[in-house]
Amino acid sequence: MRLLTKKSCITGSALSAGLLLGSSFLPAWQEAPTKPGSRTSRNLVDTELDDRPERGNGWVMLHKCRVKLIDSVTLATDRPGVIEFVEPEEGDSVQAKQQIVGLKDEGAQAVYRVAKEKAESDVNARFAKASADVAKAEWEKMLDANRRVKGSVPEVEVERAKLNWVKGVLQGENADHERKIAALEAEKAAEDLRSMKIEAPFDGKVRRIHKRPGEAVTQGTPILELVSTRRVKIEGLLPIEDLWDVEAGDEVEVKVELKVPGRKLEIEGETFQGKVVFVDPQVSPVNQSCRVWAEVENLNERLIEGLPASMTIKHGKKSKSSVTTAKPKASSIQTTGANR
Repeated sequence: MRLLTKKSCITGSALSAGLLLGSSFLPAWQEAPTKPGSRTSRNLVDTELDDRPERGNGWVMLHKCRVKLIDSVTLATDRPGVIEFVEPEEGDSVQAKQQIVGLKDEGAQAVYRVAKEKAESDVNARFAKASADVAKAEWEKMLDANRRVKGSVPEVEVERAKLNWVKGVLQGENADHERKIAALEAEKAAEDLRSMKIEAPFDGKVRRIHKRPGEAVTQGTPILELVSTRRVKIEGLLPIEDLWDVEAGDEVEVKVELKVPGRKLEIEGETFQGKVVFVDPQVSPVNQSCRVWAEVENLNERLIEGLPASMTIKHGKKSKSSVTTAKPKASSIQTTGANR
């Protein structure tokens, strides 16, 4: 019992000392300097505002933009079949209109040959014309005989001969009609045959091949991915306060912002020219900004998809102040050891 009382006294003394020192210890810990790059004392508000747009008379600079490809497609067939060939390999360059994928087309070729033969044949038309000429000659002879000797040929026979002539004429017209239909069927067969091949829609490079020769595919099955880096777009977020200043056609300057620690790459000093193509009329309620993107000339194909960049839009509108927006002072709100 006496031992328990002694331990209680020691514990109480320690707690009292901790409470007395706590008020001075906490501020000292908070005010203690931290090493550069430490995440325990980073200012939340300041880090969020580091990449806010800069503005001046007639321009606004957006950070955290991204390079994206304009010409990037996944090629597929619109009919089921078995792949006969995939001409390029991954990384190969192809030209527009070049056949790069083909399905086995023996059946389609046979159908096309039959349709073409029907379209080119004029036998029915020539036979109908010959029959009409004979029927007309017989009818005219009957008319001539009746003019010489009235009633020598019965009227029924005369009308039947005339009907045979008209029938031959109509058969000739029908033969011409059937020939036109056969020509259309031949065009359809030729189109079906062409659809067994896939052509490159633009000059580019093969990024990925999904299917190889001998594999069966269905309608819409991805076969090959084709990209071109000759045209790229730079996409960023435009604050709502700049929405009415920027419009399609405004000139832009783009610079890559890699921010590699301890290094500055050559491309970071290059400037790429372009124009605003699209300003999204929809504003996000989360960040009060809208999507904007510009098409940029990718000189020597230096800009690669996914690179971070800044985009300066020269809209020509004068701002209220000619001074570039300065970064706000560090906020008093700080973290207490929690990582962002």
